Amino acid sequence: MRRRDDLVFRSSGLVRVLLAGTLVVTGMLGLAGCGAEPDSPSVQLGDTVITGVYETNGIAAFLGLPFAEPPVGERRWARPVPWQPDGQSIDASTFAPACMQTDSGVEWYRGMMARVGIDPNLMVAPEYSEDCLYLNVWTDLEAEEPLPVMIYIHGGGNTGGWSYEPNYHGEQLAQQGMVVVSVAYRLGIFGWLNHPEMTIKNPALHDLAASLAWVHEHIAAFGGDPERITVVGESAGADNAIHLAISPLSQSRIRRLIHQSGGWSFDEGPDTSAAEAHALAFQKELLGESGSLAGLREMSASELLDAAAEVYSSFYFDPVQDPESLPDTLPELSDRGSLPVIDVMLGTNLNEALMYVPPESTPPEYFVGQLSVAVIDRIFDEFPDELPVVDQIDRVGTGIDYLCPSLALASALDMAGARAWVYRFDRVRPGFEPIGAYHGAELPYMFDQHDDWLPTEEVDRRLTKEMVAHWSAFVRRGDPNSESAPQWPQWRAGNAQMIRYGDTTTYGTHPDLAFCEGLRAQYLSADNQ
Repeated sequence: MRRRDDLVFRSSGLVRVLLAGTLVVTGMLGLAGCGAEPDSPSVQLGDTVITGVYETNGIAAFLGLPFAEPPVGERRWARPVPWQPDGQSIDASTFAPACMQTDSGVEWYRGMMARVGIDPNLMVAPEYSEDCLYLNVWTDLEAEEPLPVMIYIHGGGNTGGWSYEPNYHGEQLAQQGMVVVSVAYRLGIFGWLNHPEMTIKNPALHDLAASLAWVHEHIAAFGGDPERITVVGESAGADNAIHLAISPLSQSRIRRLIHQSGGWSFDEGPDTSAAEAHALAFQKELLGESGSLAGLREMSASELLDAAAEVYSSFYFDPVQDPESLPDTLPELSDRGSLPVIDVMLGTNLNEALMYVPPESTPPEYFVGQLSVAVIDRIFDEFPDELPVVDQIDRVGTGIDYLCPSLALASALDMAGARAWVYRFDRVRPGFEPIGAYHGAELPYMFDQHDDWLPTEEVDRRLTKEMVAHWSAFVRRGDPNSESAPQWPQWRAGNAQMIRYGDTTTYGTHPDLAFCEGLRAQYLSADNQ
């Protein structure tokens, strides 16, 4: 159910560079009138010089920076080896290849575009490679003091997506007084295989921990404050972000978390035995009864992808429980009252499931394998007959996977002593009624990156300013409230206040509380019959 879910850089002026953590001023530009282009921004890590590019707004961009050695050959499904400065200069002017995957990430965009009458061919796939553990940094090198850091983890169902999708470029947010970092991690069978012979579990979670360690060690050279790190994720990225936050691998380096459309994180414990059973079935599919992990390492990436499409067709890649990387699940921590005290901003969109509901779908067809017939009958008997079935399915699908567990997570965090702020995104762009406020719809607003093919009106520009103000205030201060945006009340377990982004921005008691309480009651009542 959880599915998801270029550049010209020039500016003028002095270029400030951080060399080994010390701010220095580098060379002047060419003489006026001579037609000389400005210097490129450079940063030095140890004896390695990294040269980036300038965005049109003057923000320095460093793209495709390695944070781990290529996870290929014997390193496939192994612990990532941290990158170390080696004296070799790095040209950081272009993005690195995306992690190995099918075109599922691209097809997500194309499917969404087709539903609303936009040419799907406007979305072009990047290059894919197993050598993909790179990150991107956007920063204002002229900042007078160390800046807070936002690390963004992309979505894509843990099988697709990449760190520099068009809506994830960070130059606009970097103008708001922060360093923006977007990170890659191994996907699908490469990042989430959990084979009994492996020396680690959850390779992708290890990748994200390695990127966090890189940021903690090196971000000061880019003007960032390693003690003020906020991790942001959407969909599978939100799921991974909160698991990283509770993992010993993160070494308590995550101060704040923004969790967008990833509610199932709080409602489902990872199933290690199912993951290992699928891994052995995958091995058997490719190598027969006598196969081994070593044999899988000798297979080509394309062979692995083809076999995974069959064996894992109904399996969702999630982090599994593991003494090293995930000793406790979120439900377990909550039940024990041991959730970490990390301030969180979290929320969902109004129509998370709608774009995935076939027009002629019925509840039993859509929820097969997820809900029993008894549960389906009990839940859908409550809807008025005049509400179209597609909208009923969207309402329930959104509630089960995204909305209701997100609200439960917010309350659990509040009771654990953390602070939580909850949003709901309701804005439907003109012509987007067939998919509504869809899964991922908030991303162009929070990044201030609206694709040319997205119909964008004045209300969208206003909403963008408000969301950018809230997100950047949270990264800077741990509280989303800003003088330049509407008030956002804190969520409390006994006073469920939230903000709602729509044609107008309002705040107050969350309107879905009764729905979620009723959904849970119907689910439990039918399940116990």
